[in-house]
Amino acid sequence: MTNHLKGILMTFIGVIILSPDSVLIRLADADSWTVLFWRGLLMSIGVTILLLFTYRSKTIDEFKKIGRGGLWIGWLHGVMTGTFVFAIMLTSIANTLVIISTGPIWIAIISWLTIREKASLITWLAMIVVFIGIYIVMSANFGGQNLVGDLFALITAVLMGFVFTLVRKYKTINMVPTMSIGGIIAALIACIFAPTLALKPEAIIYVIAMGAILAISFSLITIAPRYMPAAEVGMIMPLETVLGTLIAWKVVYETPTSNAIIGGVIVVVTLFFYAWYSANLASKEHKQKSNFDVK
Repeated sequence: MTNHLKGILMTFIGVIILSPDSVLIRLADADSWTVLFWRGLLMSIGVTILLLFTYRSKTIDEFKKIGRGGLWIGWLHGVMTGTFVFAIMLTSIANTLVIISTGPIWIAIISWLTIREKASLITWLAMIVVFIGIYIVMSANFGGQNLVGDLFALITAVLMGFVFTLVRKYKTINMVPTMSIGGIIAALIACIFAPTLALKPEAIIYVIAMGAILAISFSLITIAPRYMPAAEVGMIMPLETVLGTLIAWKVVYETPTSNAIIGGVIVVVTLFFYAWYSANLASKEHKQKSNFDVK
């Protein structure tokens, strides 16, 4: 198996495993802070177990290697975990997943603002089209209670942009341990505000499944860019929006609104072609560089 195929399989498996995550939050049927506590704690435990299985006695060294940049990523990841939970609780799953799927565009914007990474004309055009799609998705909730949930989803997408920009900045370092730190931070914050940490007996299985899903899927998605271009990972990620919305439709009978469908199609299609263009461009640049090195 080639490294490229390995990366593709990791991303596909990670996205498919992650798809039921939003529905599990709903099925837990508990206070948002309580769900956040167990979600963060179990994700941290799950990621740590995977690290121990992979690195054994060197696991502590992997945590030490992340440095100050990794601590920032962990903090942002913890806050992002919280905003995602509140988005799911306060607006539709379809709206949440569509808005969060705009992460690649936020990565481009934040990279341009922070590390002065130039954005191409295609990137700017994709941004405009994607923001039109977001407006369509959110417009049905203007003035309504669900707008707060939409805004939490938007904050999650922006935080995702910061997280992945930092991951790219420190791409030579294994940043999987930051997810464990992020989970602990989310759990500590939730512990302060949660009215209770007790769960209904029927909710325990959903929360445990949630922790396992997050640990495995995020680890695979974080590792995948080592074996394939990040832009190609971006081509596969919108699959979660489609699968997650379908699962919500079938399991919790949450039918997407016409605005969510129209805006979602605009966003997902635009992101797919944007990632496809970026992947082709990166491939051409790599070939040109290889030819130049040979000469």
